[in-house]
Amino acid sequence: MTAHILAQLLDSPVLDAAAIGRFQALLQGEGCELTAMMQQGVQTPLRWFREVFPALDADQAARLGYAAGEQARLTSYSPLSLSLVSAATIHEALRLLVFLPLISNSLSAHLVEREQDAAIVLTAASGDPVLDRFPIFYCAAAVSRLLQLLTDQPVDLAIDIAWPRPVGFQPPSASDAIRFRFDAPRHQIVVPRATLQAACRFADPIAYQTELAGLQARMASLGIGDDITARLRRLLDSPRSLISIEEAAPKLHLSVSTLKRRLAEAGTSFRALRESVLQDRALLLLGDRSLSLDTIAGMLGYSDLANFSHAFKRWTGTSPGVFRRSASAAAIHEERRALAPQAAAGGVRYRTRARSTSGLR
Repeated sequence: MTAHILAQLLDSPVLDAAAIGRFQALLQGEGCELTAMMQQGVQTPLRWFREVFPALDADQAARLGYAAGEQARLTSYSPLSLSLVSAATIHEALRLLVFLPLISNSLSAHLVEREQDAAIVLTAASGDPVLDRFPIFYCAAAVSRLLQLLTDQPVDLAIDIAWPRPVGFQPPSASDAIRFRFDAPRHQIVVPRATLQAACRFADPIAYQTELAGLQARMASLGIGDDITARLRRLLDSPRSLISIEEAAPKLHLSVSTLKRRLAEAGTSFRALRESVLQDRALLLLGDRSLSLDTIAGMLGYSDLANFSHAFKRWTGTSPGVFRRSASAAAIHEERRALAPQAAAGGVRYRTRARSTSGLR
């Protein structure tokens, strides 16, 4: 994560004095000066949270990540901050996710779109199953907060988390317009089309395009500007994702053999990437109960439901129909749980519960 995020966390009421002191001692021991790190655009290691909170468990990491995300400001994401502020719409702001590698290597995100909404699909990559909670929950809180800062219009989000609800977790800023669904098939933030189209209050098209060019140049200077997997994913992430490599290569201005070679160099293959995109879109489309399974199969490019069902079972181990029914049951269960204050709150507010165990105020 960027040094700005750590600086803002230390300057917030989230951590108690003892935790702040441990962070300051760690920085001194590492020979790091936070202001200099912010000026240089340096990322701070997520493992530092392990050193400051040696007994950190998954529930505490989730609560800490969410509390940190609630402190997000429009200046938290340098070098993305100015482009975020300059975006004309929420959709334009979310397209900047392609530049996430510039500010974090512990989280990846990509936008999967359909007619009614889009999903920001999140994948944690810290290598530590406990620490993975921090970036996922941070992103859930930060996206909610940033979108509310960027627009005057109502922000409607559904936040799906693949893990169970953390013990003692009750986001204090949650409202009817920002809904959590736990034990979901994957981590994602679903943004309705109306929110995507919401105008941003600080729109500056010239500044946005200038910043966009600068971000692309910076990605290129780091060797990730011409990310063939990202380019191919954008091509495949269309209403009909089931295209062949022979169809895809010309659209990327490459020969089939060059595309295969470059994907191999990136540690993947055309088939693997296409399957990943198809699975992402299938999971998103199955959430729309107005679409029949036959319609979804056709939208993904399958000739019939049987072929789609076979592929889906290969990905998930279950059929599309069973998956849809189980996902709906889980959503109903979570909604009922959220409506029961004593269950959702665990009897206490999560900040109070966390005070004695994780350094949160």
